[in-house]
Amino acid sequence: RSTAAIIAPGQSAVLSVDGIEPRPAVVDGAIGIRKTGMLVQSFDHRAIDGSYSASFLTRLKSILEQHNWAQEFVANS
Repeated sequence: RSTAAIIAPGQSAVLSVDGIEPRPAVVDGAIGIRKTGMLVQSFDHRAIDGSYSASFLTRLKSILEQHNWAQEFVANS
C-alpha cells in the first residue's frame, strides 16, 4: 500500500501520514505483530536535496519514538 502524496503547485514538500495498524514486524528477533504507522515525504528534487529530506525524517522518527506519550495523555485527561 502506497502513501505517497502529490506535491501541489507552490509546495516543495509534503508529509503523508498513514494510520497506525497491526502489521508484521521483527519483534525481539522473530516475526511478530506490532502496531506501526508510515511517514512518507515527497519532495521536489529541484528545491530540496535528498539528504535534507532524510535528515528531517530521521529526526521526526526519533522524536516520535522517544517521546513519553503515556505522560502526555495522562497530563491532558
